[in-house]
Amino acid sequence: MLTDLQDIIGRIKKGDHAAFRKIVEEYRQQAFSVAFRITCDEEEARDAVQESFIKIWEKLEQYDMNRNFSTWMLRIVVNSAIDRKRQMDRHHLISLDQSLRKFEIPDPDFIEREADNREMASLITWLAEGLPEKQQMVFILRDIQGLESDEVEQILNLSETKVKSNLYHARTTIRERLMRAIE
Repeated sequence: MLTDLQDIIGRIKKGDHAAFRKIVEEYRQQAFSVAFRITCDEEEARDAVQESFIKIWEKLEQYDMNRNFSTWMLRIVVNSAIDRKRQMDRHHLISLDQSLRKFEIPDPDFIEREADNREMASLITWLAEGLPEKQQMVFILRDIQGLESDEVEQILNLSETKVKSNLYHARTTIRERLMRAIE
């Protein structure tokens, strides 16, 4: 974690690109993880993260230094990922990039990482399939991403009661789905 985050943010607000790179380096993996778990697609997650960091750069003046930076940042990432997921759901198109990748020979580490990501995406998709969007987001952020309830409240702009209620309903539905699968 960046120890001098306040100083770095102050430098970014003055237009320091090198300071912004530090923020990107520190938080990009966490941002990708959240975006991937929402979109279940690597390319869309990368695009959501890129859009998010552009928005963060543009909106950093609005950031309240008294709030947790990662929570503020994740709210932007979640919103970008939700937007991309909605676009994917509407279009169901395969990108030219994805089509061309089938003809490339990737390195073994890439194959293993991609297989792990596909497995995770399949599991998340299966577990969260059919859940209302808010339940999906609460489930992904709280149970899969492991964020604290107060962070989920701030990221999704929901009350404590709404987070607990959505999480309860999501877990109940998922538990029922798992029980049917086991039987």
